[in-house]
Amino acid sequence: MKFGATSLTAAALALAGEALAAASKPNIVVIMTDDQDARLGSTDVQKHVQKLMAEGMTLQNHFVTTAQCCPSRTSYLRGQAAHNTNLTHVRAPGGGWEKFTAMGQDKDYLPHWLKKAGYQTEYLGKIMNGYNMATYAPKPLGWDHTDILLNPYTYEANNVVTSINGERPVFYRGFHQTDVFRAKALARIEHLTSLDKPFYIQIAPTAPHTQSDGPVVPLERHMYSLLDAKAPRNPNFNPDDAVQANKVSWVGRLHRLNESEVGFVDWQHRSRLQALLGVDEMLEDVLALLEDKGVLDNTYVIYTSDNGFHSGTHRQIGGKGLPYIEDTTVPMVIRGPGIKAGAVSKIPSTHIDMAPTYLEIAGVRPEDYPPFFDGRSLLSEWHGKKSSDCGRNGTGAVSKEILNVEFWGSIDNAGKPDFPRGQPQNSYKTIRIVGEKQAWLFSRWCEGNATELYNTLDDPYELTNLALNPTAEHTRLMHRLNGLLLVTKSCEREVCRRPWPTLQQEAGPGASFRNLDEAMAARYDGFFAALPQVGFQECMFYQYAPNEVPFYPPAAQLGLGTQWRGSSDNYPTHDTNGTKVPGNPGRMGTAAQRHATLADVLKSARNVTNAEIGSVVECVAPNYCPGGGD
Repeated sequence: MKFGATSLTAAALALAGEALAAASKPNIVVIMTDDQDARLGSTDVQKHVQKLMAEGMTLQNHFVTTAQCCPSRTSYLRGQAAHNTNLTHVRAPGGGWEKFTAMGQDKDYLPHWLKKAGYQTEYLGKIMNGYNMATYAPKPLGWDHTDILLNPYTYEANNVVTSINGERPVFYRGFHQTDVFRAKALARIEHLTSLDKPFYIQIAPTAPHTQSDGPVVPLERHMYSLLDAKAPRNPNFNPDDAVQANKVSWVGRLHRLNESEVGFVDWQHRSRLQALLGVDEMLEDVLALLEDKGVLDNTYVIYTSDNGFHSGTHRQIGGKGLPYIEDTTVPMVIRGPGIKAGAVSKIPSTHIDMAPTYLEIAGVRPEDYPPFFDGRSLLSEWHGKKSSDCGRNGTGAVSKEILNVEFWGSIDNAGKPDFPRGQPQNSYKTIRIVGEKQAWLFSRWCEGNATELYNTLDDPYELTNLALNPTAEHTRLMHRLNGLLLVTKSCEREVCRRPWPTLQQEAGPGASFRNLDEAMAARYDGFFAALPQVGFQECMFYQYAPNEVPFYPPAAQLGLGTQWRGSSDNYPTHDTNGTKVPGNPGRMGTAAQRHATLADVLKSARNVTNAEIGSVVECVAPNYCPGGGD
């Protein structure tokens, strides 16, 4: 077959046009820390995060819908609530890397969608617990390049072991984890900016997550910084008995921290801030390299965390996993095209909104989004626009007041080995109303189906539980919030974004309410009071639909995302029995290593030996392999 010169020219121009369009799409660089709070001042010590705030936008009401790493990271990568991903914990049977892959969710998540949109996709750092010496191969699907931390070394700052693209693990002798990934991130961005295509790179250091034997270990060059730092003495810090009596379940039974325990809280808080100084250096270098390469102004740079953290609040010595504000809010700072410098948004958003937002950045049409999104794109709000779209993309204002927060199973008190760690009765369902005129936190706990209600406008530290002695008006309010929670605890897709219509259509002819104010009309008292209460049959370590009846509408029990994922019943987990890599003696991350390059890091790196890998061990229910952290 012969082609004329005209047709060849047209074809060449078309290909050139496609290449130009792909190259002009914005890049996306995400730095996601591990367990960084948004309400206890952690970003105040990070001058380059502060600079990012000055040059971009800060989302003051950005929440995670499950305050634990694996569920939150899965929701971030899939755009779904945890009750739909069924990735509900860090360890089996609730969650972990092997449950994610057993359900086939690794075949249909963010990197696949961005690759289809023409992006190079890369991931560095921590991905999920359970990614370990037995499960590193094959590499995670969808990513063009991965360099991922392996359990049991994920939370050891001075003992760094990773697998690059599913290949044999490598030990990085003589370097701190944050410096290793700073050098690796710069090398990858150097490569990515040489390509004629847009890129998405996620950099996920574990700082400021605790180590297994105590607080996080900062870089040596920061160990003598911020020596006067203490955990904020907010009104909910280690409260007296009268205040603590407002809490329910096991939280209400916590003893008041003694002087030694308060001292530990301060040490842990200070160590966390020191560790974040190293991440701040990483951000500084990433921004400088993007600017040097001439791509900073066409790149969205996002700084965030997988969940928040509490330090002494409500008598908790440290950790996450509670429904309260410190655990469920995270830093969210964005710099990029169309974002006004120094902007601050109070519009509520969550991690399940991030995947739809990235697809809109990538130029994907809403009708081509995955059909199972529970979240909505935030891009128009980042650009300072108010969208009236209440359809598939779910950006309508009516959805913004309502946030569903959920948790299953146990949590650990982080960092202090001699403090009681396991708290098995921590399953709860929570609804938050986040608005400028009214804001509420309503929770139902598995233990005794106990209830909490806080007016978070008047009581921002969540001290006074109005459900203990409710007024008639508070009882009416709880009936509405219970109705919302009935819907959102099992919602999918559009119902998650707009739950009121589901209730409205059941409220009878002529019912019309689009928000809480309208739903509080007296004519609806009977309808909301008659709804069954959200509850649990017992406290369990994972999601089990019969344990969480009733559902509303009843058919919701048959959903829970099952149409979009495979079964995980009785999936096995794996680990190895190798000898431990010896790690680095002393403290790594000296001042001399501040600008260490990847070439410097690789000089002393070595492959992990066969003895250190060991043999693969399979664990089956109920004796699953350890999850490798929290």
